[in-house]
Amino acid sequence: MTTTASRAIAELLELQRRLAERTREVSGDAVAVLRTGRDVLAFAEREEAAFFPLLPLLDPAALAELGGEHRQLAEDLDLLESLVTTTPDSPDVAALAGALARRIHEHVARDGRLLAQAARMAIR
Repeated sequence: MTTTASRAIAELLELQRRLAERTREVSGDAVAVLRTGRDVLAFAEREEAAFFPLLPLLDPAALAELGGEHRQLAEDLDLLESLVTTTPDSPDVAALAGALARRIHEHVARDGRLLAQAARMAIR
């Protein structure tokens, strides 16, 4: 593993740690969920680039599941944004925001475990 790739993974680990802290603080506030969810998706793009050299070593099923989660999260965030824009007082806004906050937190925690695994592989 190159020093550049190892450095990229180390930077991502720090970003992921900060993102994980933020997800613990997000409750059912729709605006905060939207902001944090978009940050998670932006992080996912950087993460995929950093994982590229390690793809042959990582579990293909886990990577496919992660990609599927990113797509589903993007769709759900779009739905929440639409609801906030069109019917902000709808009880669906709070229900979806709460569910998304939990999913985002779980997703970021799982991402962190996968990223830590990638970091260990990069050291070897």
